[in-house]
Amino acid sequence: MITPILETERLILRLLTVADADEAFKNWTSDPDVAKFMRWNTHENVDVTREWLTLIEQNTASDTSYDWGFVRKSDNKLIGSGGLYYNERHKGFEIGYNIMKDCWHQGYTSEAAAAMVAFAFQTLKETTLYACHAKENPNSGKVMEKVGFHYVQDGHYDSFDNQRHYETREYVLEAGEFIRR
Repeated sequence: MITPILETERLILRLLTVADADEAFKNWTSDPDVAKFMRWNTHENVDVTREWLTLIEQNTASDTSYDWGFVRKSDNKLIGSGGLYYNERHKGFEIGYNIMKDCWHQGYTSEAAAAMVAFAFQTLKETTLYACHAKENPNSGKVMEKVGFHYVQDGHYDSFDNQRHYETREYVLEAGEFIRR
């Protein structure tokens, strides 16, 4: 299925394209504070962001990966990204997200996460979703809990380059527990 456009009160979640590279690089992929607990490394230049977005474009019809850019309606600014990714270990989808630092603590991430979760349950007919965050990043866990996820166990993950290792908190959300906000 091609990743659809989703809409919330303040955001439009849309496909990311290579044309978004400059804005994404400026707004969050080059920010070490945003990348600090992510699996990906801070993008050193806009070419790295272009390479990432090229991969996103190539996977827009995937049934195992759904990626969105978060566009703020008030000014049409691309403020972050996130998605749903099939996780072999869980045999189900895991949610992920990141947002530019100027938009932290304003509810945008929870709003985007709720839209992605609703898509997973209502359109994909998933029954369970998974999420995790680095223990040193409790604000990500607050987003998960606000959407309805509940903690199930500790775990760990590594950055894609295996240079950073994180102790994590893992969460689950069952379709019947989800309340769209």
